[in-house]
Amino acid sequence: MSGSQVEYRRGEYRKSAARREQILEAAFAVFSELGYTASSVSEISRRVGMTQTGVLHHFKGGKTALLQAVLDRRDEEAQRIISDKRGIEFLRSLARITETQLDKRGMIQAYRMLSTEAINPDHPAHEHFRERQQMVVRGVEKAFREAAEDGDAPADLDARAAALSSLAMTEGLEVMWLNGFDVDMVAGSRRHIQQFLTTEL
Repeated sequence: MSGSQVEYRRGEYRKSAARREQILEAAFAVFSELGYTASSVSEISRRVGMTQTGVLHHFKGGKTALLQAVLDRRDEEAQRIISDKRGIEFLRSLARITETQLDKRGMIQAYRMLSTEAINPDHPAHEHFRERQQMVVRGVEKAFREAAEDGDAPADLDARAAALSSLAMTEGLEVMWLNGFDVDMVAGSRRHIQQFLTTEL
């Protein structure tokens, strides 16, 4: 393959990647405004200035594939923050995740809408949300258990109860914030987690 052909391939790849990003941004906006059920590939393609066929070229699974890509993007950012953390450092990272989302109101709103819709077992994202929530609970429970092992929490701490309580508080604060209440999600969740620890969070 000649150098010009390689450069052409690279150029085409960059254009394709940029187009996928545009489609994802449009899908995110549509899901945020309408929820998954009321959204359509035609509306997403209209906003990005493409035909439905063009959108489906990049996301062959249609609306379901777009939904999965939007959810994966949110989870990837959170995963980068907590990666390789244990114990109290993992718990500190939870507040950091909240901080990074304060300027992404649309993303949080979309996620809340989609997670509520997905309570229905027939929803295409039902398994995603169910498995993700179980994974998050296990991760936070493990972090509380490690904190107790490291001397950063009482040795007799009920790690599962602490995890469920902390996650319920965080999600509750999110909902109140979305509904216009003047709440500090970062400080509120940090204060709640702190009550289970003996070391400053």
